Amino acid sequence: MPLHLQCFLMMLAICMGSPMVRADEQPPSFDHVILISVDGLRPECLQPEMASAYPALARLARGPHTLQARCDPDISITLPNHCDMITGRLAAGTSGHGWLKNEDPPARKHGGTLHANKVDYVSSIFDVAHDRGARTALICGKWKFVLFEQSYGQDAGGPDKVAPDNSRDKIDLFVCDSEALSQSDSVLATIRHAAATNQKSLTLWHIPTPDFQGHATGWDVSEGSPYRQSVATVDHGIENILTQVDADAHVRGRVAIVLTADHGGGVPAISHVDAEAPINFTIPFLVWLAKDSQACDLYGMNPECRSLPAASQRFVPDARPPIRNADAANVALGLIGLPPIPGSTANAQQELRVSPTPHHPIQAQAADKGAPHDS
Repeated sequence: MPLHLQCFLMMLAICMGSPMVRADEQPPSFDHVILISVDGLRPECLQPEMASAYPALARLARGPHTLQARCDPDISITLPNHCDMITGRLAAGTSGHGWLKNEDPPARKHGGTLHANKVDYVSSIFDVAHDRGARTALICGKWKFVLFEQSYGQDAGGPDKVAPDNSRDKIDLFVCDSEALSQSDSVLATIRHAAATNQKSLTLWHIPTPDFQGHATGWDVSEGSPYRQSVATVDHGIENILTQVDADAHVRGRVAIVLTADHGGGVPAISHVDAEAPINFTIPFLVWLAKDSQACDLYGMNPECRSLPAASQRFVPDARPPIRNADAANVALGLIGLPPIPGSTANAQQELRVSPTPHHPIQAQAADKGAPHDS
């Protein structure tokens, strides 16, 4: 490329406020992405020594990942953290999504939308994907997630500003089902429907089982515990996805998965409300790019934009942010070649690198050994 053209492109990138990305560092583009949130998943369940117990989760960890991601810095409960994942915003502050409650929302007409609460429209992953012709789905295990159906359905979703007009209803399929295996069938149906109609697809899949068990008996990660058994049901659901995708030539190699959690748990013993407890705020963040590879460290791949906190820290003061579940929204969109969410603040320029490149070699993640444990 001529030098004058390189200079022009560099100046254009600076003027547009986005980082200059080399062509060989562009992330791969997929047709379908599944953003999986495993409610209350402790990162210890993805340690290498647990691979035989959870083969599907272990398979997802054969790629870019960290077991030292963080939930929202101010709140470690379910619904606000899923608002983070859907909007690419944290909860607090003038640029935050502002939803702090964790119960079933009021009806739409009584203020049960993110927009009414914020007194401004809050864009989401569903807006970006649906307005650009992708099929969208929200498969969840708790009825409180109706907040998102109410916020992005026909009566409250924003106008489609990207021709052609795909309507205000941003979520094509909304399913509330607490069983991971039947949930996985709904996820597969979305992907297959999109493939049959030559669409891309974006699915948010919320699996509630570990959180249910944690609130019932605690977040005990010792072998044979009820909590560990609940994670096995998650693994079976994900295994169904991987098996079916591998067997389907129409989608094999075209599906990417991002997996994270809304929070951990165990402080207090059958809860996770203490936002300063490491076993509550420490979560996994995995990216599976349609094939297995050698595990690599997301922090090691992103030294210019993310800082790895100590295991006891929610963040590193006066430093770059840690990897958070809120980053997942714009990671998921980038994997299917779509732009970031308007108004988002987490990974707002899709700067978080999730694909190994020659300049960021694959390496083992030493930081995983710092995952928190019960005291």
